[in-house]
Amino acid sequence: MWKYLLELCQRFFTSTFDVQKLHLDFESGAHEAAKEIFPNVIIVTCRFHLGQAWWRKINGDSNLRNAYKDNNNELGQWLKLFFGLPFLPSDEIEDAFLALIAECPSLEEGHVFTDYLVSTYIAPDSLFPPYLWAQEPSVNPRTTNGPESFHRTYNGQFYSPHPPTYVVISVLKETQAQTLTIINYIKNNVHKPMAKKDKLLIESTLQNYNDYKVHKDLILYLRKTGNSYQGKNFKKSKNVEKFF
Repeated sequence: MWKYLLELCQRFFTSTFDVQKLHLDFESGAHEAAKEIFPNVIIVTCRFHLGQAWWRKINGDSNLRNAYKDNNNELGQWLKLFFGLPFLPSDEIEDAFLALIAECPSLEEGHVFTDYLVSTYIAPDSLFPPYLWAQEPSVNPRTTNGPESFHRTYNGQFYSPHPPTYVVISVLKETQAQTLTIINYIKNNVHKPMAKKDKLLIESTLQNYNDYKVHKDLILYLRKTGNSYQGKNFKKSKNVEKFF
C-alpha cells in the first residue's frame, strides 16, 4: 500500500510522499511495513486499544478478573494502577514499573500480568516497547479511531460483498462531499463543542500530571489516572477519543 501511494504522489504531484508521524494499532506487521518504506517515521499507538489489550489479559485469568472487579480488593486496586502508565514519559516507564512491582500485594498472582507486560510492552526489546505507547498527557491526537470510524461508515454503505460499479461511484462521491464539508469546517475553525464531562476528564488528567511533576508522588498519580482510564469500564466518547 505504501509503495502504491508513493507511486501515485510521484505520478500526479511529482513530489515525494514522506510520512513523518503515523498512528497505528498494535500490529507488528503494520509497524514493520511502515518502517520499511519510511525508516524515520515516528509510530504512535492508541492508548485506548492498549488499555483494552491489558484488560483482556486480566479478564482471561479468573483470579485477576475477580480481584479487578472488586473495588475493595488490594490486588484489584494494584492492577488498576497500571492503566496510568501510558500517561508517563516513555523514559520513566521502567522505573515506574519496578515501583509498581514493589507495591504488589500478591506476587504469586500478580506475576501473571507483569510477566505479560514485560515481554510485550515494558522491556526495551519487547514487541511494543514504551516509546510506542507512553507519553505525558496532552491534547494532541493519539488514536486510530478516526480512520476506523471512517472505514466502518464507508463499509456500512454497501449491502453486498460485490456491489455494482455505479453504487461504488455514488458512495465515493458522497464520501468526497462529506469530507470536503469537514475540511471547510476545519478551515473556518468550526468545531463541535466537547461534552463537559470529557473536558473535565482531560483537564483533570493534565492537572494530575502537573501535580506529579511537582510532588513526585508516582503511586498517587497512577492511582488517579489509572482509575480514570481503566480498561474494563471506560467508555470512550467521540470527543475525548483524541486524547488517547
